[in-house]
Amino acid sequence: ETPDYKDIAKLHAESWQQNYRGSFSAHFLDHEVHQERLSVWKARCLFSAENQLVILAEEEGKLLGFCCAYSNESVVYGTYLDNLHVSSEATGKGLGTYLMQRLIKEIRARNVSDNMYLWVMKGNTTAIDFYDKLKGRTEEPVKAIDIGDAEFWKIRYVWDGLAALEDQINTKLHQYACRGI
Repeated sequence: ETPDYKDIAKLHAESWQQNYRGSFSAHFLDHEVHQERLSVWKARCLFSAENQLVILAEEEGKLLGFCCAYSNESVVYGTYLDNLHVSSEATGKGLGTYLMQRLIKEIRARNVSDNMYLWVMKGNTTAIDFYDKLKGRTEEPVKAIDIGDAEFWKIRYVWDGLAALEDQINTKLHQYACRGI
């Protein structure tokens, strides 16, 4: 079986290259991001945390998007959605929303906290627009340097109860082939 981490890392790096120009240095995005993401995803796939949830969305065997979350990561905010990325060819087709819907089902199946949160880089207007449509509550931006090679601002989005998030999701979406790893 082909290791999923290589496909995930490739999509993740390409997403960062498309969405994080100006937040990370050009040198990092052009020369280091692929290896950095490959290292992260190899570790995540080979040594998964017990609370890790990874959902892959595929069409005809091609990875079109994924999400990675950690259930009950915070006693205050609940499940932490660390990554949600969709390929440029699948953007605007409802795949991000579909992945959120699948993630909600997985969180509920694990019978963990009903809250969820994530961080968005302040300059990532595509993601900000997406999470605003899903009615996430925002908190004040904070300065960070936990990924990449430059300081940046990030915003926490919070959903106090998954029912409120579910209400924003259209359930009549294209049924992508999804699987957890």
